[in-house]
Amino acid sequence: MIRANRVTLLAGALAVALAGVVRFVLPYEQEITSLWGFLVKLTPQLAAIVAIAWLDVEWARRLRLHLVAIPAVFLAFLLYFVPKTFMAAMDIEDKSGTFEDLYLHVVVFVPFLIVALLLAYRIGGGSREGVLRTGLAMSILHVSGLEDLVAVSMNRRLDAIPEVWGWADHITVRIGHPATKYEAYAFIAAHVVVALLVLFVPRRWLRRRSARSQE
Repeated sequence: MIRANRVTLLAGALAVALAGVVRFVLPYEQEITSLWGFLVKLTPQLAAIVAIAWLDVEWARRLRLHLVAIPAVFLAFLLYFVPKTFMAAMDIEDKSGTFEDLYLHVVVFVPFLIVALLLAYRIGGGSREGVLRTGLAMSILHVSGLEDLVAVSMNRRLDAIPEVWGWADHITVRIGHPATKYEAYAFIAAHVVVALLVLFVPRRWLRRRSARSQE
């Protein structure tokens, strides 16, 4: 069992360790001030994707892991993320909390959702390639700025989409300055295209390209 899941065990332990560093060692705040800090905060999610991709499905089936892991994931949503969201919103309402508290909670929630979906897919018999493709695509979409675009589009307090996206630190640290509206559109479009390529480019095409590069 250990030999069959050695990559999963190592990557899983690394994911937990990196998550601890991100949560308890690095500044735990809404603002992203550097590209290095942004990339480090993605590492627990990426390590968890690798851990799930290399999970031995036959071993998981023999242990009937789905009967434990899937309900455990659901309980994490039900007993932590749901009440924590309510409490953070109530704290904002009665002025004892801030929007940053709610933001940081959601920042943890989204990677957990990605990992939970991938785990269910893999335990259900999904392929390693499928985990890597969907995990990478979802991670790209996660940092694409799509959520920012939808949020400002839904914000009834705004008459129009802002001309400069100064709040979107995850975009700012990658392009070097606060994005204008049209720069943000291009940034989002590029990420969506890359995510689609990750999902749908055939493996045989990648193999042909690799073979040609080695000639």
